[in-house]
Amino acid sequence: SRIVALCQAATSFAGAPPPQFNNTQCPSSHELQAPHVAADFRPEFLEGFFYELAFHDYMQWPLCPLAPRCITSSKRLQRHPDGAPYVNDTWNIQCCGKVYSNGLFFNLTSEPGFMRGYWPTASVPYLPKNITRNVVYPDTVVDFKPGPDGWLLELQCISSHGRVLYVGINFYSKTKDERNFHEIEAAARARGLGFWMDRGLGLTRVDHSNCSGEPP
Repeated sequence: SRIVALCQAATSFAGAPPPQFNNTQCPSSHELQAPHVAADFRPEFLEGFFYELAFHDYMQWPLCPLAPRCITSSKRLQRHPDGAPYVNDTWNIQCCGKVYSNGLFFNLTSEPGFMRGYWPTASVPYLPKNITRNVVYPDTVVDFKPGPDGWLLELQCISSHGRVLYVGINFYSKTKDERNFHEIEAAARARGLGFWMDRGLGLTRVDHSNCSGEPP
């Protein structure tokens, strides 16, 4: 059952109580990340094809009025002309039967697992295509599991004038295995992300059945 699987996954993250957050300012990457990320994370763990298993992000739903499906992220490590590394992320979302493809770019920083994201042209229903052009999205790898069945838990947060304006939480997995979803959820709750996942838009699961263009 879901409860048993979640309890089993949570044993891997048992320890100190989860951090406590609020909606006045975004947490720092150090506050968000699991303790092992700073020591163990490597940029190459960002590469590959990922299924988005779940999200908390109003730019995915309800901007897509029906539940979005078949959301994937294909990430490649590349370098700018000056040699600075970045992630070239082709992010696809299916809304109302149509696939929208987006180019996202994340500049790596000196902090392991912390990037600065850019979305030059938005391709999501009802979102003006240039509205994100000049926005910087601080992106934190909150936790991860490496390997062919690995996953990434990412969070983007923007705050201003004593208020959190935007929070995006993404469950990225290299497989569609239900166990990975429960592992990521347990990791998210262990790092205090339930503060956002349990309110407002909540956590939305992504349907990956009968998705053209996805590996089986």
